[in-house]
Amino acid sequence: MLRFLCAASLLPLCFVVVPALLTAQTDAAPPSDAKKAPSAKQQLPHPTTTVVVHGEVKDDYLPDLVTVGTLGGSTLMETPLSATVITRDLLNDQMARLISDVVKNDASVGEDYAPVGYFGDYQIRGYALDQETGFEVNGLTVVGEQNVPLENKESVEILKGISALESGVASGGGLIDYVTKRPTDVEAVDIATDHRGTAFGAVDLGHLFGAQKQVGARVNMAGERTASYVNSANGWRGMGAGAVDWKITPKSILKGDFEYQHTVGRSVCGYQLLGGTAVPDISSISPATMLGEQSWEKPNIFDTTNSNARYDYDLSAGWTAFVAASYSHALRDDNVVYAYGVPMTYDSTDDLYDTPSCTNATNAPAYFFCPNNTDGTPGGSYGIYDWREPGVLHINAQAEALVTGKIKTGPITHDVTGGGELFRRSVQLPGFYTYAYPSTATISDGPVYDYVGSENIYMPLTPFPMESPHQYAGPRRLYEDNHQASLVVQDRIILPGRLQFLAGGREDSMHDQNYSPAASNPCTPTLNNAPGPLNDPCPTTLNAQNQIVYSAPTLPIPNNKLIWLPQYAITFNPVSSLTIYGNYGVQLSLAPQASWFTDNGNQYLSPYFMRQAEVGAKYEPGQKIILTTALFHMRAPFFYPKTIQAPDSFCPLNYTTGGAVVAGDLCFESDGHDTHDGIELNAEGKATSWMRLSASATAIRAISDDSGTPSFNNKQVLNVPHLRTTFFADLALPHARELHLLPGWSYTGRKEATRDDAVNVPGYNLFNLGARYTPGGEGSHVTYRVYADNIGDKRYWKDTGSSGGDSFIHLGAPTTVWLDAHYTF
Repeated sequence: MLRFLCAASLLPLCFVVVPALLTAQTDAAPPSDAKKAPSAKQQLPHPTTTVVVHGEVKDDYLPDLVTVGTLGGSTLMETPLSATVITRDLLNDQMARLISDVVKNDASVGEDYAPVGYFGDYQIRGYALDQETGFEVNGLTVVGEQNVPLENKESVEILKGISALESGVASGGGLIDYVTKRPTDVEAVDIATDHRGTAFGAVDLGHLFGAQKQVGARVNMAGERTASYVNSANGWRGMGAGAVDWKITPKSILKGDFEYQHTVGRSVCGYQLLGGTAVPDISSISPATMLGEQSWEKPNIFDTTNSNARYDYDLSAGWTAFVAASYSHALRDDNVVYAYGVPMTYDSTDDLYDTPSCTNATNAPAYFFCPNNTDGTPGGSYGIYDWREPGVLHINAQAEALVTGKIKTGPITHDVTGGGELFRRSVQLPGFYTYAYPSTATISDGPVYDYVGSENIYMPLTPFPMESPHQYAGPRRLYEDNHQASLVVQDRIILPGRLQFLAGGREDSMHDQNYSPAASNPCTPTLNNAPGPLNDPCPTTLNAQNQIVYSAPTLPIPNNKLIWLPQYAITFNPVSSLTIYGNYGVQLSLAPQASWFTDNGNQYLSPYFMRQAEVGAKYEPGQKIILTTALFHMRAPFFYPKTIQAPDSFCPLNYTTGGAVVAGDLCFESDGHDTHDGIELNAEGKATSWMRLSASATAIRAISDDSGTPSFNNKQVLNVPHLRTTFFADLALPHARELHLLPGWSYTGRKEATRDDAVNVPGYNLFNLGARYTPGGEGSHVTYRVYADNIGDKRYWKDTGSSGGDSFIHLGAPTTVWLDAHYTF
């Protein structure tokens, strides 16, 4: 496998990683003495499986005194899991504003439907992160359907693979955790712009109070007016965040964080395959084009808050305890002129625009752009829709308490951890459910989704009027309600002979209430109380204000489970600078939401199990750089819209129309397996006195099999390249200590765009270049940075991800040049 990677354009990384792993020097020091964590009185450890950075980051892109991977808080070298930490220094040098700017530093992470101007979906090791459980702030879960601000973050950590001990019912591919800045004495200002006219400003103010500096506070504020490379996609945002630390006694400390962000801006639609069989001609389209752009289109509006608090207490005899709680609230109005499928013509039988219409292609699939014409001329026509989904509300709340300590039994030491956790998530979306509206209104069953016209990707855009009569989304109601209560136990057994064995697990009691089938069932209400599709009149009444009251109550679909999620690992340290490990774990993950166009449209499927086996090695020469490698095998169910011939367990009836299932219907199902095998290589830190780097490479074989659709079996899954690499370096120039060059390079291999692998988009190389200048040296009060992404202005398709079963392809960004000035008082 190493020979294969080194032959595939990975020579720079292989020359660094492979020889280091093969030529470790013998060291007699025991592994537990290699790097000791600070005592609880100095800095209480963070007893979760999230990477946490304590103190200031050194000038090597390597986090100082990190703990990762176990509830007891062992060091990064001792942790039997694969993780990457992107430090504040690296975020500054790359001028990162969004998580999409951050994850490009890890080859195991990719975009999985991340439109410009919107929050993004991401995948780790080829598995999509669940938006509700795949993201954390300070180790506590936050709503993923937001762009978490980075201005108040000290680092971003990427945990790859299963970690059921920390997260319980969560994404199986891994998780992304944001670590906030802690209070210290700081006064700093940032001002930045790009060559398109973006304006950015931020302040970072902190102070320690008291005779012994026992109280600290820090405030971060930022504002940005974004000038997008996509036409009419400009926007703005404002954020504010606060952090407080209070060392109540020498044995206890209380920490709290709060952040709020308001964002306004239009989102950009992706392209679709032409007829489902051809990729649009990338040389004939522009990244600046906003598909379907209309002057009356409203922007998206996001209001998000994330808050958390934690109390640590140092018990006697090496025992510690903590309690923590968090609340994450994301409210948004979705507004977009949505480019989707083929043009439609009016059908008088149902008074809708729902008859597909492609020139010379009457049998073209309705859910792709029009295919090329039979005479060889380009197709590319598509329909545009007014999509409005106001008041979408996601809430995550979590509380946990853990106790950690040591028990010695002769030559064996037990680092034991135990405790519990409570978690709740709720999702509220537009839909009918015992609400009143004025009798003159036209109410959509759920969000507004009305056809307004058609465009062509190769032609100038055409203005269209908004739909008439004007539509209103249905009232907001509960779609998903998930409660979990967990007991967590873990024992890390330190054995003679430099061996450690970890055994732990989580007993999770989950109560999941799924209301989503009621979005359009059992009836479709109308203003004149006409019968629903099953001749079942929708109950309506008039209230005292002469308003029609619709009532379509439906009992939720319960999904209650009591499950044991185990996790086992073993580590061996032949020398203090080398760790070899293996792990096995089982994860229960929340399933995706069904595609809107399927018979079970918008329904949340039942949670599913994922399993993982992993072996790896970590090498840390001189505590300046860490080199890691991991081999993994992961398996999960395969989800996709399946063509069915009769009712089945997923679609006993057609929920989207209220009618019966007929042959040829699509049903979103879990059918078959999605198996990923791969290898990861990572290097973080200071390679030489004049170069620090962050580099990684990942090769994945991601195969779907055992499904009821033969053409999808034994195929590489959508949007997962066989090979991806990243490289970023900070080069100190000789005779110019104030100036550093910041080169970067990434390679992404071919990605499949259809589930049968018949269509794909080609691989691509991207090159970046920047510079950092500090007049007077590193002690200067001012630092200037310039950074350019995609300096070759490469045209490329950045992802072929799916959204709710739909397939989209998104254009990558052209060259962007950033300028930044950082001043500390």
